[in-house]
Amino acid sequence: MQVGNVLKAVAGIAIASTVIGCSDDTEYVYLDPPIADTIDLGPFKCTDEELAEDAAKDCRLYIKGSMNSWSSRPEAQLHYQGEGEYIALFSMQPGEYSFKISDPSWSAERDLAISDEADAEVIFDTPMELQRKYDDFGNQNMDIAVTSDEDQVYRFTLDSSSGINNPSLLIENITDTDADKLSEAMYIVGTFNDWTASDNAEFTYKGAGNYEAEVTFAEAGTVSFNVHQGMDKPNVYGSLDNQPISLTEGASALTTYPGGKMSAQVDAGSYVFSLSILGDGQLAVPLSIAKVRAVVGHDTITAVNVATNITSDGSTFAQSYAWDAEGDMSVSLSDDTTQTQASVRQMATADTEGRYTVTLTTNKDLSSEASASHDVDVIELVNANNIVMMIGDGMGYPQLDVTRAYQGEALFLESGKHRGDIKTASADTLGYENLAELGMNYYTDSAAAATAMATGRKVVSGTIAQARPGDGSNLETILEYAQSLGKSVGIVATSHCVHATPAAYASHGPNRNDFVTLSKSMYGDVQPNVTLCGSKQVDGVDVISAEATAAGYTVVDSKTALIPAVAALPATDPNAEILFAGIFGEDEIPYVLPLGDQKSYEEQDIPQLNEMTQIAIEILSKNPNGFVLMVEGSQIDFAGHLNDEERVIHETIAFDTTVEEVANWAELRSDSMVIVTADHETGGLALEKTNGIGQVPEVSWKWGSHTNVDVPIASWGLNSHAFVGRTVENTAIYNVMRGALNAE
Repeated sequence: MQVGNVLKAVAGIAIASTVIGCSDDTEYVYLDPPIADTIDLGPFKCTDEELAEDAAKDCRLYIKGSMNSWSSRPEAQLHYQGEGEYIALFSMQPGEYSFKISDPSWSAERDLAISDEADAEVIFDTPMELQRKYDDFGNQNMDIAVTSDEDQVYRFTLDSSSGINNPSLLIENITDTDADKLSEAMYIVGTFNDWTASDNAEFTYKGAGNYEAEVTFAEAGTVSFNVHQGMDKPNVYGSLDNQPISLTEGASALTTYPGGKMSAQVDAGSYVFSLSILGDGQLAVPLSIAKVRAVVGHDTITAVNVATNITSDGSTFAQSYAWDAEGDMSVSLSDDTTQTQASVRQMATADTEGRYTVTLTTNKDLSSEASASHDVDVIELVNANNIVMMIGDGMGYPQLDVTRAYQGEALFLESGKHRGDIKTASADTLGYENLAELGMNYYTDSAAAATAMATGRKVVSGTIAQARPGDGSNLETILEYAQSLGKSVGIVATSHCVHATPAAYASHGPNRNDFVTLSKSMYGDVQPNVTLCGSKQVDGVDVISAEATAAGYTVVDSKTALIPAVAALPATDPNAEILFAGIFGEDEIPYVLPLGDQKSYEEQDIPQLNEMTQIAIEILSKNPNGFVLMVEGSQIDFAGHLNDEERVIHETIAFDTTVEEVANWAELRSDSMVIVTADHETGGLALEKTNGIGQVPEVSWKWGSHTNVDVPIASWGLNSHAFVGRTVENTAIYNVMRGALNAE
């Protein structure tokens, strides 16, 4: 349907007036066939039963996957176009990802993906039949690879015209093939330009169906606007009378033709209006608004002569980046060469202790110039021969609250005076997590969070120790740096060995779910001296055990076999030559409280987390040059995703027991440091009411995904002062470990 042919002025009967002046009495004539008179969510909209249970339920469809932390980001929303069809124009960075289509709550009625029996690999330009996950029907993640060196824009078309149980999904790469197909230009008009379409209000084509228009506001306030196609007798896109739109920064709204005024609350500064349209005749058009801003991250800490990665991730619509560092000491700034636009990030190095301020200015000397700054404290650190980095995956403050209520006393890891808070944002969420209402959809995954702690660089979700964003090169982890100093290194986890967190410390890859590649990287390239964690079956093969065996490791698969195998190792290992792998479980390690058909630790002859950690320290201590060990209590997160409070409690207790033993070990020495934190919080858990010691408390959950709240950090032994009372970036953890290894 050509939209321009539908709305006409009918002499003597009615007039379809346009909103160019200040008049508010726009009147439209609807001709046969009728066009949109409501903003429809389509056949996947909320049912009456769902709305009766939760009137605020969001039933819109989103592309959710490892590329966006499985969250409902506005740019990933599928917009309904009528006749069963939904469209999204979605940009992805190079890499390999898994994804589904779902509403924010992962409702089974809207959990759409490839059926269990189908090939999960995405075939471009060919419709794929999806399976709605409801009743007894299941589905599996779809796998998509972005192979170009540059970001690519894809058109996702979901067609449910034949029914919602098995809709089809067509994915087309339109980055290079799409062109500006509008017969008349689009304009943003409103109270800020007297409702006049002019050249400076024109949307500029940015490729792949995307258009942008920049507007600068002198002061904060509420603005009204809509979108015109054409000047003289324009097609007017906007809100329909029965559903007004107040567009929120960062959120995407569906505008329709014919439409009326929309509104937005703005601050002083420049904003970019973005719309996606694939030519004349599109009856519904996604529109979003985002402030042009500079984002330089949060405060951090480091040591003398330890380069701190300063990032502009999260800056929006920045054409240039200018950096400055001022303080009481000499600070040098250099480009981060892993970035394809090197000035996007900087490496800041100070030659003495003290504090300096880093300031980022984007679009310098333009009307949209913006700036942001944060402080860097350069602190004193002493040399640590041994470092134990401990991570409670998904363990935020609420997990501690609930476990404390169950135990009736504080956890050991709460007992130390050396405590602070950690910011968790990944490269693709930094800055966005602070947006009102919308920020909750911007949270890291474990791969990005662990990479930040292990390498000092922020990366996009799903990435394992590689420069993404950037050139995709491998980022040296703290374990690899320790190896360069002649130290031994190891990982311990209650997940499988190449799950996101252990993988980020001891392997490299673009896709956290490519367990074959990560196993080859871990055992063939990085080669940590000790890995004690779970197995992983891929196509019927335990890929972790297979790669460890092929690389010459001593491999054991049970607690019974572990003890004599450790006893048979050399008494000392000054050249870090021991390669030892305990790979447990039939496929992963079970919960402390087995779930469903899981066999228990005892039935599978698996050592507990504290026992694995003791063994790892024993083996690594054979090297007089010292060691670095990463220990993860992985399944606090797993239970959080299931909203399984009882298992969250018992996994947290097991982790806390391990922390106590390691902290006591470090406190009895003069050469070791222990850092304990989380990668993120999982579930949006909140303690509502205690029920006494040994009784599971009453709680509430926000959802089954991660959140972006600050998480605790505590430390024992050497350099335990580093994080006291501070709230800093998660990359600061790498800075402190690196500084402790470098200190004289």
